[in-house]
Amino acid sequence: MERFNYKFGKLYQPAFDAVPADLRYTLFGADYIRLVGKQGGELYVTRHGWACIDSILPGAWFMDDRFRKVGRALAGATGAVYRVPVAHRARSNFALVVKFSRAGQDVGGTLLDSGGHLDDVELEQIDQAQFLSPFEEFGNVSRLRAMAKSAIPTKQPLAIYSPPTRYLDWQLGRKSYMLWRMNRLLEQAQQDVPEHRRIKYDWERLYILLYRWIDGIDAEAAARQGLITWERSTELGLEARYRMRQLGWMVCDHKPRHVIIRRPHGRPGFLTRGNRIKWALIDYELLVPIDAPLPAEAPAPQPAEQPTA
Repeated sequence: MERFNYKFGKLYQPAFDAVPADLRYTLFGADYIRLVGKQGGELYVTRHGWACIDSILPGAWFMDDRFRKVGRALAGATGAVYRVPVAHRARSNFALVVKFSRAGQDVGGTLLDSGGHLDDVELEQIDQAQFLSPFEEFGNVSRLRAMAKSAIPTKQPLAIYSPPTRYLDWQLGRKSYMLWRMNRLLEQAQQDVPEHRRIKYDWERLYILLYRWIDGIDAEAAARQGLITWERSTELGLEARYRMRQLGWMVCDHKPRHVIIRRPHGRPGFLTRGNRIKWALIDYELLVPIDAPLPAEAPAPQPAEQPTA
């Protein structure tokens, strides 16, 4: 089992900002502590992840394919994404979302499908869409969270893990011209960092992103099960898309499936605020900033006609 020294020889785990400075990094707006395991794996822990470090160490979810044996693959996910329950010092229902990065792979047929009209800005972003590199994805999520506050809830980004095992290019399906762009952006993000301290991607290895699980059901599944109408499912997708556009963000393959309707753990029904269903945005590998956000007073888009459940 790969071990990580996160106490640095001390009796207690230090606070995030008390960790030695040469192990702390800021990339694309997100802060990390870089830990190297005894077998050479690398774990980049965010501030959120540092607070639950015991739950995100690879031994809790990765070793012996625990993410497959104990966790479950998420239905409807187009990549390798798993929900894995893990032990937590204070929460009995704590779980991780384990997502294998598809950076450098072909996006394929990407379509923003939340209903309503696509404007020129959206069409241009969809045409240029590429899966984000791991640090870009976490950086974009962190920036969106900071801008949106509670208006657009998202999963907490906890850590990025790169296991020591190496693979051939064809096994990972990565395209060299895409990797060049990601390497260049990572270098630009570290212009003020001495060369010997800079983080570099190792594209012969996997990158696995860890998020905190949000209890709920996606809007599309809720409509299929008759919990809401198809029209309401489309409205929730449009609401999320509209709120992101007002802040200058979009998800290039946005759809109702990417909107989670919040549920109280262990109890029936949905969480609400006033008369509105509480929701969260859950898919970020195509989350990008845009140059033309909607004005605050712009009218919300209207949903396309949908059959009721």
